[in-house]
Parts: sequence; C-alpha cells; structure tokens
Amino acid sequence: MTTSRFVNVSVLVLVNLMWAAQYPAYKIAAQYMSPAALNFWSLLVAAAILAPCQRLARRWEPVSGPGLDARAIVDFVLLGVFGILPPSVLLSWGIAHSTAANAAIIQLTIPVLMALLAVWILGERLSMLRVAGLAAALLGTVMTSRRDFAGADVGLLAGNAVIFLSGLGSAFFNTYSKRLLPRFGGVPVLVYTYLVALICCAATSILTDSTPFYALRGMPAELWLSIAALGSMTWGIAMVLWMWVLGRLEALQVSASVYMLPIFGVLLSAIFLGERITWPQAAGGLLVFAATFITSEWEARRQVAGDPSFTQKAAGR
Repeated sequence: MTTSRFVNVSVLVLVNLMWAAQYPAYKIAAQYMSPAALNFWSLLVAAAILAPCQRLARRWEPVSGPGLDARAIVDFVLLGVFGILPPSVLLSWGIAHSTAANAAIIQLTIPVLMALLAVWILGERLSMLRVAGLAAALLGTVMTSRRDFAGADVGLLAGNAVIFLSGLGSAFFNTYSKRLLPRFGGVPVLVYTYLVALICCAATSILTDSTPFYALRGMPAELWLSIAALGSMTWGIAMVLWMWVLGRLEALQVSASVYMLPIFGVLLSAIFLGERITWPQAAGGLLVFAATFITSEWEARRQVAGDPSFTQKAAGR
C-alpha cells in the first residue's frame, strides 16, 4: 500500500471513530435543548471554527473555477436543507419517536443509498468489486448489531420513516457535495452549507419550540461542553477530513467505510460503559474493515494495474 492510499484508509477510520463519539454528546445535550436549537448551536460552533480556516485550506486543497454564483448558491441551499437538516434535526426527532435500536438498523441503508446516488448523480460505475465490498460491510455490521435487531420495534412507523429520511439526507450530502469540491474545496463547502442549515435551524426552533434557541438562561455547563464537542469534532474536524478524503476517492469507494460507525459505537461502549465484546461482534468488525480495504485500496491497485494513466488519481493525487 502506498503512503497516500494508507493515509486515505487511516482518515476514513479516524472520521468514523470521531462520528461514533457524537452519540454520548447528543444524549447529554438532548436533555436540555430541542433538536433544532441543539443543532443550531453545534453548527454555529463548527462554522465559527472553520470560517477563518478557508484561506489556509486552499494551500493544501487547490480549487478551480469562479466563486459564488446563482447556481452555486442553489447547490448550497440544496445541501443545507436536504443534506444537513435530515441527519441532524430529523434524526434526533426520529430517535425520540422510535428507538436507538431501530435507528442503528435503518441507518445501515446509508452506504447503499450513497452508492445508488453516486451512480445517479455522479455517474460512477457500480462494479462487482464495489458491490461485494458493500455486501461484506453490511454483513459485518449485521453481525455486530445483532442486539439491535433483537430490540427493534417495526411498529414505530413514523419515527422509523423519519430516521430513514435522515439517512437519505446523509447519503445525499456525501454524494452531492462531491460535485462542489473541485470548485470550492472542502472547508468552504462546509461553511456555506452550515450557514444555510443555521438559518433553517433557527427558523424551525422559533416556529416549533416552546423554548427557542436564543433562550439560554440556566443552561448547564455540561450542555455547552457537549455542544463544543459536537461543533468542533463531529461537524468540524471529522467533516473536514471526510470532505478531504472524498475529494481523493470516488464516493462509491468510501461508502463502505460508513459501516465502521456502528463498529466503533460497540467499541466505545466497551471502553466507557464496560460492555462485553462478543466473538461475532469482533468478527463483524474485522469484516467491515476488510470491506473498506477492498473498496478503496484493492480497487485502486487493480485500476492502476489496468490503466497506468490512473496512477495519480488512484493514489490520491
């Protein structure tokens, strides 16, 4: 494995590890704030951190094309409304009206939805190797999440439907944002999209919450620590790294890596909550990591071997 492709896989592992850490933060913060208000402040922290970094990011992420125009503004509105709000506000609402077990199972559809959207929106090729990688990752995640399947309640239709829509939103953001990366770069895409989502979260909170987002009196320190963690890690560093590797690989190549999220959820539960990891869970985790390797490193090697002109792209530029 070349150094650059080793970096690609390592970044995918790190991103999913940081994403998995969001669950305890959301669990704490949700006791004090509505989903719309919570995500307003989390995204505000992320945007405040990332906005000053845009000029610096261009040094290691060169971009081409003009700045903002009418078409770009439409794209950012689409990303903010359909790509950020669903996996933030809708997911919180869906879990509240369903179960965490149902959410874990339904969100197994994200990599599959991402693969289908990559074929439709980006014109990427759904090869047999990529299908095999997705199938192996799905199998590994099912092995890891057997307890979730046992505790699922299919009768909670409204919550389950909203959770599915949140997953579709994640898949849409991961796919559609790739169209804007060559023109703007990862950090500006995140900043502009977050600004749109901030406006939407603020409006949603004012219209639907009994306590709007700006009513902050008496909020405890643990809430602000959770918001700081969500803004800096989940919506900040993790998303910057995700956009960076998404610009180096095809969306289909990174889609299977999303299955690492529940694997790390199990691992963090074992570390911080003392839960025991079973052999099927360990085997499922190894299978997911193998699938990530197949859809990124192994495929890149095959493409390089078959087409020398692909060397620079497959190696991550």
